[in-house]
Amino acid sequence: MGWLYRLNPLAKVIALAPVLAVVALTTDPFAPLAFTALALVLLASSRVPLHSALYALAPMLLVLLGFVVLYPFLIRRELVSHTPTLLQVGGVPIYEGAIMAGLRAGLRIIALVSLALLFNLTTDVSDFMRALVQQARLPYRIGYSIMVALRFAPLLRYELELIRSAHRVRGIGQPGLLGDFAQLRRAIVPLLASSIRRAERAALAMDGRAFGAFSTRTHFRRVRLTPLDGAFVLAFWALVALVMLALQALGVLGPLSFVQRV
Repeated sequence: MGWLYRLNPLAKVIALAPVLAVVALTTDPFAPLAFTALALVLLASSRVPLHSALYALAPMLLVLLGFVVLYPFLIRRELVSHTPTLLQVGGVPIYEGAIMAGLRAGLRIIALVSLALLFNLTTDVSDFMRALVQQARLPYRIGYSIMVALRFAPLLRYELELIRSAHRVRGIGQPGLLGDFAQLRRAIVPLLASSIRRAERAALAMDGRAFGAFSTRTHFRRVRLTPLDGAFVLAFWALVALVMLALQALGVLGPLSFVQRV
């Protein structure tokens, strides 16, 4: 297990939150690329499978393409009319500045998702909820209720696969998109019945343990903040500052913008 997995989830949130805000305010394409590379390097150093990160980032390439294609038609012309005209599409001039604005916006999205993967791919949701309850003082009634609800998701997915397998054994269904839709429609009723049974059992179990009867509860597992968590936060911020200074020294760091005008 890599070092990112061993950190307190709140430490990762504290470290990432201001960096995400900075990346969202960048106005050049180089800073998002640098932070994307930084996130991938940190994931690799923590032994996160590279294909998992690339699989999560693959849809973002379509987002990037969408921004590049749509921005020339949506951006205000006075913002980019001073840049060269690359071509005309239906009488609409396509300015180089508009394409670059779309590229910058798409790269920012990719950088934000890449940094978020530092949390998503290395954090157990149950540990995150425990940290919110134990360190952030989130009421345990809310935190543990959310934890129980999140645990229903894989169970429901498993139930859905069982129902689909039963339908296939009986020869029910047809190939194609319409067949998938019909199969999902047939699975709704048994899936809903199974969900109600599981929710009732969970409610009885929580009631049997006096859930919500007292203002505080003991914890089966403790999630603690350690000196390693503080060191990670400071080191990560220092690394981000070094990246920003290096970009500025190279003359490729644009000004930060609190309002991106479109």
